[in-house]
Amino acid sequence: MKKFHLCSFILVCILCICTSCSDNDGLYNDLPAPIRNFIAKYYPNTAVESYDHTASNYVVRLKNSGGITFNSSYEWESVNGYGERLSQVFLYDQLPPALYSYIQETERLGDVMFVERSPRMYTLGMVDNLITYNVETDAISERSYP
Repeated sequence: MKKFHLCSFILVCILCICTSCSDNDGLYNDLPAPIRNFIAKYYPNTAVESYDHTASNYVVRLKNSGGITFNSSYEWESVNGYGERLSQVFLYDQLPPALYSYIQETERLGDVMFVERSPRMYTLGMVDNLITYNVETDAISERSYP
């Protein structure tokens, strides 16, 4: 009977160790703090599946979720849901107010699949088309997918 309890105890300990310490935690912890903060805010409780770092950017892939590209200053350049819609909290926080208002007024907040940005332009990949926003002129345009 004591042998059974000891085996059960060892099995429980092994399971606790396996679930609390994973390679994904290590990947997350290896990322710079601004990237970890972004992931924690917009993708809470989502593990980092992989990341690649070059001199000019970080590309982070989240497990069963999206992917994010950050520039060398740790600012996001693109967020891709890979088939999932992007969080409305992310859209509210990160899009220029005029662009956010536009997609809110057209009732398409739930249709954003990816966002790319550059100093001059935001591009939103919607379920059925693309929306571009010119930072300098506040012009918003829509076009079909190529």
